[in-house]
Amino acid sequence: MMVIVNTTNVGGITTEPRGLTFDRKNLWMTDSTGINLIDRSANLIKTIVGANIYGITTDRKYLWVITYLPDPATALIYQLDKTGNLIQTINIIAIDFIPRGITTDGKYLWFTGQANNRVYQIDKFGNLISFFATVNTPRGITTDGKYLWVVEFDFLVSSSIRQYDKAGNLIQTINITAVDVLPFGITTDGKYLWWIGDANNNLYQMTKN
Repeated sequence: MMVIVNTTNVGGITTEPRGLTFDRKNLWMTDSTGINLIDRSANLIKTIVGANIYGITTDRKYLWVITYLPDPATALIYQLDKTGNLIQTINIIAIDFIPRGITTDGKYLWFTGQANNRVYQIDKFGNLISFFATVNTPRGITTDGKYLWVVEFDFLVSSSIRQYDKAGNLIQTINITAVDVLPFGITTDGKYLWWIGDANNNLYQMTKN
């Protein structure tokens, strides 16, 4: 049974937490105005200013962030260095025009899309490799190398973290409705899952099994 071992409020940094990733030492957390580097106790280290940012992941060297706008419809993945300098831009609007979360297994990028409720696997130039359907509306996504962990929700009704293999087969479902009905970003440090809730502006650290 999974257990939440720590809860930290991040409301002093942002009241609209979105994406989350772990770089082996610290956490990177996005909101509508940029990217915040925080330690595991949620102390702010630095901020990179940005706009309309949702998901974030890192391959240790670079940051990969999703930006989305409904009007005019824009869905992009930016590859950045860790000071915020742009390396490349990938347009993903033809794949899914409401992207949310992103993760990487080192070789490929995986991102969630709410237009079709899917997880997409692409290469680092934006070429589509594969996709699978999620059970509910997806938001954040992370991988521990072997499995994908996806935050899913039914708006203000129920929320879950679902574990899939990379072919899209469901391994398990963790109901987190009682904790936060608007979860968003998720990441892992290998041992624990870390996720953020938009309803309470909390950062949760949870066991994986």
